[in-house]
Amino acid sequence: MYILPYFFLFIFGLIFGSFLNVIIYRIPKNISIIKPRSFCPKCKKQIPLYRNIPLLSYIIQKGKCHNCLEKISSNYFIVELIIGILWMLSFYYFNSLNETIYFNIISTLLIGIAIIDKKEFIIPLELTISSLIIIITHSLIYGNILSNLSGMIIGLGYLSIIFIITFLVTKKQTLGYGDLQLIFVLGLWISDIRILLVIFTSSLIALIIWIIISIKYGFDRNRPLPFGTFLSITSIVIYPIKMDFLIF
Repeated sequence: MYILPYFFLFIFGLIFGSFLNVIIYRIPKNISIIKPRSFCPKCKKQIPLYRNIPLLSYIIQKGKCHNCLEKISSNYFIVELIIGILWMLSFYYFNSLNETIYFNIISTLLIGIAIIDKKEFIIPLELTISSLIIIITHSLIYGNILSNLSGMIIGLGYLSIIFIITFLVTKKQTLGYGDLQLIFVLGLWISDIRILLVIFTSSLIALIIWIIISIKYGFDRNRPLPFGTFLSITSIVIYPIKMDFLIF
């Protein structure tokens, strides 16, 4: 019986992962995430529900569209699997269904932001606002609004200092408005000084990757990096970490 919660959370994770794939594909193309039903990007033929089962459909159809036999990107399978595993394992860590669902919904949206920003260099406002609404609602219900606001203020204050310093050095805006909006939301979600660790770690990873790319392809100070991707993934990793010795 004890295994049932993990099983059902894994299934729910697969369902959310499948829907996240729809969001990742459609939002950058300004296609409604409601209509039409799922379709093949190549032949545009709608996919029947019985051929749209997370993970299984990809395996049974050997990664190809049943209609046109076009190869389906393995990213669909990977996203569904990652979200499913995340939903399952997080329950083991939090041991609270409420906290597990809250963490997983926000994390799923952040993974969507991470992938879209990596592909398109944009952070969809729809996903940022959706995360914000969920975080505020959760804070109002469970009385954490002041703690959430403190995290937001700390994050924005720290980021503002970085923003000013980099602007003075490079004479150009290095962060997009989407990044600033995302930091606002992440500060509310993490709600304490850990947001500083998120920003610092994300910046360090971005710098290391920028150096590696520059060594491989040549120096280009204007080369863009999807900072929202680093922020999102780092936040998911750091959120569950207990750092009581740093929290005041």
